[in-house]
Amino acid sequence: MSEHERLYTPSEWSKRYGPEEICARFFKFCEEVTTKARETVKCELNVPYGPTERTKYDIYGTDLPEDAPIFVFIHGGYWQEFSKDLAGFSVPLFVENKIKVITVGYDLCPNVKMGDIIAQIKSAVEQILKYAADSNSKHVCIAGHSAGAHLTAALLHDDDWIDCMIQQGYFALLKGLILIGGLYNIKPLIGTSFAVPLKLTDEEIKTLSFSTLDEAKDRQIRGLKVIVTVGECDSPVFINESREYAQKIIPVVDNVEYLLLRDNIDHFDIVEKFLDPNYHLAKLILQCLQPDADIR
Repeated sequence: MSEHERLYTPSEWSKRYGPEEICARFFKFCEEVTTKARETVKCELNVPYGPTERTKYDIYGTDLPEDAPIFVFIHGGYWQEFSKDLAGFSVPLFVENKIKVITVGYDLCPNVKMGDIIAQIKSAVEQILKYAADSNSKHVCIAGHSAGAHLTAALLHDDDWIDCMIQQGYFALLKGLILIGGLYNIKPLIGTSFAVPLKLTDEEIKTLSFSTLDEAKDRQIRGLKVIVTVGECDSPVFINESREYAQKIIPVVDNVEYLLLRDNIDHFDIVEKFLDPNYHLAKLILQCLQPDADIR
């Protein structure tokens, strides 16, 4: 493995296990937690938002009050693997705190292009925000992990989509975006094995590398908190990209926080720890969704 490839391989940087073992343990953890959540939490699975098999989402906590806050989670997997069916690790804690959890699926490369996935996520979020509005929910937060962080960040860089959400009265429901261990400049992926299934064009590299976009200086998104977070045992590239992207969006978003999670947190337990009620990131999200609650 070249050093460049290693920098874009988060499993190489954990201090807990070797690369193969940490991936195997993560997949096993995700499968077990999601299976248990589906068995123990009232849920509605495979709600369609698009025409394909993967363009569906799952709603957990369907027996909570109709106006309950909503936490949306978008999985990672380098835009080419993983599934909503393995993304239930936030369900136990959030549902226990009277928050519905929605995990979003999407089509994967190389079957579709990265831009197609972003369009799917925007469609899913629009449908979820409509669901929130119809339910009288006042607070929605969206989190994305790894490639999911990039997909979540895409919402900030489409003025037409934001204007559409504002005109429909949905955007005010969106209180926070939590970008977890993400990549925001896709150009350096060229030359790695991860780029092969993505089949990136020069135009895609230019328009979907959000940390290097040249954007209008007068654009301002108000009333939305964005947390850009990464673990200290993630790849140095992921740490640098998170810091740089947070700085990039400060002129655009009026409430941005960069959070480096210490205590040897890596690319995988940064989301595994959502099971822990004392986890700092979980507490921040709970506070965003329950601003009047006493989160301990």
